[in-house]
Amino acid sequence: MIAPDAPPGSPAAPAYRPPAGPVPLERPGFGAGLKAVLGGYGYLFRTPDLWPLALVPTGIALVLTVALATAGVKLAPSLVELIVKEPGTGGLWTALMAVLRVLSLAVVLVAALAISFGLAKPLSGPALERMVRRAEADLGAPAWPDVGFLADMWRALQSSLVALAFTLPILIVLGVVGLLFAPASVVVVPLQLAVTALAAAWDLCDCPLSIRGVPVAARIDFVRRNLAAVMGFGSGLALLSFLPCALLIVLPAGVLGAARLVVTLERWEATRRAPR
Repeated sequence: MIAPDAPPGSPAAPAYRPPAGPVPLERPGFGAGLKAVLGGYGYLFRTPDLWPLALVPTGIALVLTVALATAGVKLAPSLVELIVKEPGTGGLWTALMAVLRVLSLAVVLVAALAISFGLAKPLSGPALERMVRRAEADLGAPAWPDVGFLADMWRALQSSLVALAFTLPILIVLGVVGLLFAPASVVVVPLQLAVTALAAAWDLCDCPLSIRGVPVAARIDFVRRNLAAVMGFGSGLALLSFLPCALLIVLPAGVLGAARLVVTLERWEATRRAPR
């Protein structure tokens, strides 16, 4: 269990008790992460009173994606011209330029998707917080003190910045490889989606922890200890990213699945550390 870092003057967090429910016999791993993704979608579909809240992050992500993708589509030809300053003539060059244009579009669209979902989470922080609290309450987790609007946005932004700092360089390198060596796109594009999904897994799993007021370093350590489960969660997100309808509500459903996964992980860790 991670002790919350509550600001001075805020209500004290209740003494931690393991959430009611079955305790896993072993530390939840890759399979638990996969199940948590599906559990988040299932919980959202079964809880219609959360649907209005779910529209907030979904709407923000859609607006940002459209805006950034539009700008990226306009920027893509310039990216190709920057790489191939003096294209040759003939059928081979024509085919090569066509492939480069397609790949440049794929790069900017993946980048737009990653940035949009990274920014949508802090911008829709209050709505996501209410959804997480509801999911945790249904699992028997203790209530946590309310977090101020600005503090909530800052903690969520910290998480998104960490994700972007690690993933953007990787996405850029993969994009350059795909542009310079067209056949590699068969591997590059799925890798870009996988990296984006793993970054989203960290970002979403971090949301329940940030609500508790846990410092970012402790949140990173929690994810490190439970890396297998988080990777399973990210793999589930990567698979669902190929389904447009599932991707549409990935933020609200994903954060609900992450809340369920974090409670399960905390339950396991709390029972292992409890005095015997």
